[in-house]
Amino acid sequence: MRRTTPDERVRALVRDNVIKPAEGERLLATMSPRPPLRGWRLALNPFERFGGGIAAAAGLAVAALSVAVTRLGVRFDGFLDLHAAPAVIPHRTALLEQVVAWPLPALLFWAYARLLGRRARIIDVLGVLGLSRAPIALAAIALGLLAPRLPAGAPTLTPQLAVIAVLATVCLAWFLTLLVQGFKNASGLRGVPLIAGLIGLVLASEILSKVALAHLG
Repeated sequence: MRRTTPDERVRALVRDNVIKPAEGERLLATMSPRPPLRGWRLALNPFERFGGGIAAAAGLAVAALSVAVTRLGVRFDGFLDLHAAPAVIPHRTALLEQVVAWPLPALLFWAYARLLGRRARIIDVLGVLGLSRAPIALAAIALGLLAPRLPAGAPTLTPQLAVIAVLATVCLAWFLTLLVQGFKNASGLRGVPLIAGLIGLVLASEILSKVALAHLG
């Protein structure tokens, strides 16, 4: 009698409704040999190699870096927001900003995946949201270093302002790419539920973070 392969067993589980199709796809993807991601591919989707506790630890490091960067005169006053501050904000405010920009939105993303019947783990979603914020932290470093050189008063086009604008655009696109790739891996969602959910979750996270900062800041 011929032995069934692991791929065949997974497909049988999907066919018999033991596991859901999306879960079957994820299992097949983990069993399929594929070359390790390197370079820019790894930068755009690190979650295929690093997930769970590793990604969450990286997210904690990103949050710590973001708190340190506020000493350069920047602040993260929202899920997506990054601004130059007229004065260095207190450490309590810097810590609070990271809480409402990372763990709080992660709860929203996790709740959405669970609402759609996905077995998403909160540690995976925390890792996705935390590690995805690395480009925003890099943009904050650039803003903190270049903002003091900007002219006071009405903004005029300067080389420093042009660099900040380009970096902000690139880092925002990078952040959103990481968010899509990471949440897809963590939740197993695809298609409309993934894209529509992400749009709504990003908007809800921005509003919730602003409200939280207004009441707690």
